[in-house]
Parts: sequence; structure tokens; C-alpha cells
Amino acid sequence: MSDFDFVSSTALRSNINQANDLIVELVLLSESENYDNRESLVSSLRKTVIIYTATIIEALLLWKLKKVYKSNQVELDDEWEYKDPHKIHCFANSTEEIIWCRRKKVKKKISRLDFLRIIRLCTKHFLSDKKLIHDIDKIRKLRNKLHIGGLIEIDRKYQPEDLEFCFSVLKRVKKLVAKT
Repeated sequence: MSDFDFVSSTALRSNINQANDLIVELVLLSESENYDNRESLVSSLRKTVIIYTATIIEALLLWKLKKVYKSNQVELDDEWEYKDPHKIHCFANSTEEIIWCRRKKVKKKISRLDFLRIIRLCTKHFLSDKKLIHDIDKIRKLRNKLHIGGLIEIDRKYQPEDLEFCFSVLKRVKKLVAKT
């Protein structure tokens, strides 16, 4: 029996269970006396837990979106493909132009959406709790700190409270997608 039995996809449920098991092992390692004097390593273990927790949250929301759309594709409200552009006017001393063209809304595979777009689409369809939306986005931002090349400040130390926050958000997301 799994905490994720409501997930209808066997492969996804198995992958989520494996990630969840890894999270448990990493938390146990981070709390081990063997690492009491290894603050940087413990913080890195916690960061990895945050990344895996965010991945599970993202996967659950994506799974639910697929159920809502009943399709592999979604038409995006704010993304357009522009065809046959024609210049009408160039502004002096500017890189701006006035053009006319045809445009059509872009369709994307649901599985190719980024986490931010997933959150926005879930908000449109079934995610209405503003606090939960904010918390999911906070986790998305924490998860994105794995891209160290884009950080403008020194990465911080991750604390047990960070993990507790992530686990509480995962619990709320799990409850939401299991019932809706």
C-alpha cells in the first residue's frame, strides 16, 4: 500500500514511490550523528530532499492536469505563433517596429510544460487556494536553485524547517489531487 495509490498511472506511481523512499532515506541521513559536524553536507542533503519533493509535487499536478484535459496537448492562453510578419513602420533610433501578421495560439504537449506553467494551468482549473498556490510557487523557486549558474546570491543553508514546509505542501497537494 502506498501514499500515492490514487495515481492511476502505474509507472508514475512507482516513480513517485521511489522518489518518496529516497526522500525518507536522505532525511534519515541528514539527521544522522555521523554528519553532525558536516553542516554543508547536511544542507546539501536537505536541498536534494527539497528538489525531490518539488518533483513529486510537480508530477502530481501534471498528472491531474492530464486528467482535466483528457488530452496530451493544451492550448496556451498567452503563447502565440506569429506567421508572415510584414513591417509597417520602423522607428528612428529604436529597435522597435510596427508589424502586422497572422497569429495562432500555441499548443504544447502537457508533459513538456514547465513547473510555472503547470501551476498557472492548475490555478485555472482546480487549484484555488491562494496560500497553497503561493506555497507551491515558493517550492518551485527553491527547486530552481539547483541551477547554481543563475543564482545572484550565495546559496543559503537549508534547515529542517525548509523540509517541514515542503512536506506540508506535498501533503496538501496530495490531498487536493486525490479528491478532485
